Amino acid sequence: MATSIHLAEEEVKAINEDFSELLTCTICLEIFKQPRYLPCLHTFCESCISTYIVSAVKQENPEGFKCPICHRLVHIGDSTENPETWAKTLPGNHFVVSMIDRKAMKKAEKLCDACTSKGVSEEAISWCMVCEEAYCDTCEANHKTFKVSRNHKIVPIENIIEDVSCSNVCAFVACDEHPEKTIEIYCKDHSQSCCTVCATVHHRKCEHVVTIHEAVSGVKLSTHAQELTKKLIKRSKTIEDIIKNRNQNTTHFKNEIDIILVEIANMRKRLNDKLDILENEIKEEVNITREQHLHRLKEECTELSVLKNTFDHWKNIFEACLSQGSDVQCLVKMEEITRRMPQFENDLFKVVKEIKDLSIEFEATNTDSNIEFFGRLHLNEKRPSLPGFKAINFHTGKIKVIFTIDIKGSCISGIFFNDDIIITDYNRNRIVCHDITGKQKEALDVPNDPTDICKVNDHTLAVSSYARKICIISVKPLTLVNTLDINAPVWGLCLVEDEFITTYDNSISWLTAATGAKIKELSTSADTRFVTCYKQNEFIYRNVDHSIKFESALGKGFEYNHSNLSDPYNQEIDEEGNIYIVGYSSSNIHQLTPTGQLIRIIPVSDIDSTITGCPWVMRFKRNTNRFLLTFHASAGPVLVCEIE
Repeated sequence: MATSIHLAEEEVKAINEDFSELLTCTICLEIFKQPRYLPCLHTFCESCISTYIVSAVKQENPEGFKCPICHRLVHIGDSTENPETWAKTLPGNHFVVSMIDRKAMKKAEKLCDACTSKGVSEEAISWCMVCEEAYCDTCEANHKTFKVSRNHKIVPIENIIEDVSCSNVCAFVACDEHPEKTIEIYCKDHSQSCCTVCATVHHRKCEHVVTIHEAVSGVKLSTHAQELTKKLIKRSKTIEDIIKNRNQNTTHFKNEIDIILVEIANMRKRLNDKLDILENEIKEEVNITREQHLHRLKEECTELSVLKNTFDHWKNIFEACLSQGSDVQCLVKMEEITRRMPQFENDLFKVVKEIKDLSIEFEATNTDSNIEFFGRLHLNEKRPSLPGFKAINFHTGKIKVIFTIDIKGSCISGIFFNDDIIITDYNRNRIVCHDITGKQKEALDVPNDPTDICKVNDHTLAVSSYARKICIISVKPLTLVNTLDINAPVWGLCLVEDEFITTYDNSISWLTAATGAKIKELSTSADTRFVTCYKQNEFIYRNVDHSIKFESALGKGFEYNHSNLSDPYNQEIDEEGNIYIVGYSSSNIHQLTPTGQLIRIIPVSDIDSTITGCPWVMRFKRNTNRFLLTFHASAGPVLVCEIE
């Protein structure tokens, strides 16, 4: 037996056996009834997920509910509606319905769809290839009497049962926006399938729009399909290895705890009754430490298991598409999984970056006289070496230039946007999109000199201009969507919780993201070009010529001054919370701890010996060790670097 990705026969058999799990609701453990799926692609019976939502949503004005499996928040557009109605708004899983229908037809258990809609159970004998419904003898006769369906192709159910490759039967895929319509169009510009109505309304200006039949041609044999399958399998195996690593550390930690308890007990034998209280105190400390940190290790494994279950679920879904689904279903699922993959990858990196190996030691007291305590516990944490993840030391790691982007000029800025790099070209009034290797993909002219750029969501970015404008730009393809007029000085730009924060001259302004209306303003003591903010009520900005200020509503603020820091216009924060201060005139980068202590000073010449000055903007790719560094006044190209 061969498949589109050339799996061995025993692998295909195992995959087909796993498909039964895709047809079973994880809440009621029965075959799906009216299956509905969530944005994370987990599927449930409509009645089951409705009951779960009603029981899970308790607070007033909820944002949504969390998936019962992966606990990802599902946002509901109009959350003022009764939660009892939310389940009906979820999209139906037509792929699962088609799988159930195929299974029923192969077992000769398929009931007449028309009779079922009237609450009657009647065995089906035929299948309409146009309506994609099964009929009994009576309903088939009625179907042939109507003018609209008189010429539909109807085949006996047994013909479908005998046809082992019936992937194009029961292959209906509905449009997300118009569930009553079948997808017929595919927009290559947006990598999105849709119905003819959506194509007319949303994709009329797109250049590469084809029929769905043209788009799915060879999809199961495509490189993308094979690479996605390999990636899902590899990621699932990586998480499995990490869970094994965590279990090993748990066992090791338990053994160390046991050794310490034995040592404590032996020590106790050498002491008199006076030490009974002290013994109990240290045992209590050990047990509390064990409870707290074993619980932490268990939570790590639980989070990783949830992520693994999600990747396994996607793997099973996609393998089901490849083996049993239609070309259309395969394309749709492939695009759905691809769109959701970056967010789950991001979640995995967030979990992994918090993982630390635990070990514990007992420091025994050296004298038996005048003892006031048994000893001290030393809990040690360090980053483990995990399979599939490179250990990074942000404090001491060498900075390596991966490649350069040849854009030079004044006030160059940029960001990582999903898997692309987008640079603002101030001198040529444009923004330029590059792929992850630095190859230029496209460019867009903007109305005014661009001074900074920030991500709005996975499809949109914002570009600021000192002409007091903020341009809202769609990314695929680069298209100017809207321009906001700003009643405040504008240069640097960032977005936090639906608020733009911009700065120029001696002021920082907070703006509503929707309209650009000013909310509040803060005066500064210097020419402040950029403000760095990733959490509400916490931000960093240039204070005076040799210092920056970290403002925090939580009382964690500080000022940092250094004689070898000059014109610190730009700042950045890595995934561990370390702060980077870009010294424009001092030609260096000061790396600080999250609380403001100096870690090291990095001269620009240590990064690239051919560049001697004017570093302008530093931006990390979120949750990675990769960053870009731009320069002002044509001092150098854009450097894309990694901390090793």
